[in-house]
Amino acid sequence: MEKIRFIVNSLDHFAAGRMRRMEPRLAYERLLDEGRSKREALYESLKAQILDGGSASGERLPSTRRMAELYGLSRGTVSQAYDMLRAEGYVDAEQGSGTYAAYEAGVLRQGQEREQEPIGPQARSSGSDWFKRLEAASPPAALPDAADSLEAAAQRFASGRTDFRLFPAGEWKQALYAAVRQSLERPLEDGGRELTPAGSPELREAIAALLRRERGIHADPASIVVTSGSKQALALLLQTLIGPGERFVMENPGYGGIREAALAAGAEVLGAKVDELGIVPDDWDASLAAVTPNRQFPTGAVLPASRRAELLAWAERRGALLLEDDYDGEFRYTGRPGEPLKAMDAQGRVVYLGSFSRIMYSGLRIGYAVAPPWLVSRLVRAKSFYEPYSSGQLEQLALARFLQEGRYARHLGRIRRQYRRRLSALHAGLASLSGQPFRWSPAHAGLHQYAAWTAGEERYERLLRLAQERKIGWSDGRKYWIAQPGETKRPEPGALFGFAHLTEEEIGEGMKRLAEAWRSAKRE
Repeated sequence: MEKIRFIVNSLDHFAAGRMRRMEPRLAYERLLDEGRSKREALYESLKAQILDGGSASGERLPSTRRMAELYGLSRGTVSQAYDMLRAEGYVDAEQGSGTYAAYEAGVLRQGQEREQEPIGPQARSSGSDWFKRLEAASPPAALPDAADSLEAAAQRFASGRTDFRLFPAGEWKQALYAAVRQSLERPLEDGGRELTPAGSPELREAIAALLRRERGIHADPASIVVTSGSKQALALLLQTLIGPGERFVMENPGYGGIREAALAAGAEVLGAKVDELGIVPDDWDASLAAVTPNRQFPTGAVLPASRRAELLAWAERRGALLLEDDYDGEFRYTGRPGEPLKAMDAQGRVVYLGSFSRIMYSGLRIGYAVAPPWLVSRLVRAKSFYEPYSSGQLEQLALARFLQEGRYARHLGRIRRQYRRRLSALHAGLASLSGQPFRWSPAHAGLHQYAAWTAGEERYERLLRLAQERKIGWSDGRKYWIAQPGETKRPEPGALFGFAHLTEEEIGEGMKRLAEAWRSAKRE
């Protein structure tokens, strides 16, 4: 019990940011062997430690007495080295308190040179083909979020964000403490061999129960692979299933993370048409497609059952797979959710992807993939290359308990009620804009409302600028479009208005500022 109490207390200290840092390990002996004096060796090694970020700005250095004991020096020698560092601005000293690092790594000091270009072997290597593809796949800089340049502000309508103020932190802490006790009562072999790359057995069983209850998906826990978020699952699947030059289908517009993962894998991306009902099925010459049928990203369209059946028929005809990304399927406020492709799949053609990061909090990087049996072993093998043992074992055990005890369902019910009211407040604000510059169909699910712009691109750019001046913004829908070969037409402007992270009052104030910006845009 004493050991359990110690670990639980350590969790509290860690959460508060009060854990003591280890004493610095310096290159003192090496510099001494190179012929430096004791004072110079200590000064240079401490300086290097601070410049490299090993001692962060504000971190207390060992006392002169302790430093002298560590390196067999006199306190006078240590004091001289500290004085030299203080004179050059690398440390600060407070009477009766100690000596603290005063240099922030990565911030250039006056008179310092910027990092030089690499020489030797580094200069000859321009990077692997994979890294070049990854760099090329980054979102274009020309179309940033409308609010990217703003300071953090309550009226920022960023899409995909949730409100951590509603998170039951006390209940989650209890689940974490229980996970610590569980780990100590049933120690994991050799420091973690029991937690395979597929993830915690308890969590996989809890996910299977959740999917059966909430989605109508009857998944064997053995078919579930736990990942560090849904994006890791996407990347692993694409690296496993597709090679350079092979064709990959995704919705256009669509989620940029899917496109990045596909391009990094070397795939040729085919943009599939999206209309007011979602993706338009076609007889694509490809073996893999990623879709968001329950809520198309970014438009929010819900794919009708007939088109879902067409997608499954295409996959069977082509011997292809469908990656079904249910990125925010839990957030439904009205109506009945559509039947997932995975629930309709009788041929093992669908891989279902989900995540807990939005329901819980963004720092909890836990996602999962439900795959056909033949693919599970390949996916686990690919994941084990990066993670021989699944990471975040305490969080996985805690989340399993959170699900099994019904705390997850209660939390989800609470935030759904809150988000439903916030979405209604956003709808009221959009409807009040004079002249209706945005065309939109009320979203019934998700964390954002998509709205197409109807008043011309020049006026849209003007509105973006005026909105930024009033410290409001949104995600620009144009950045989710995929340019097709030979295509010169620019995508039509559109906006993703996030609402879940804002209170009704904050939404009202944000829409008030948007209305002011729109009136000014019309006058210019």
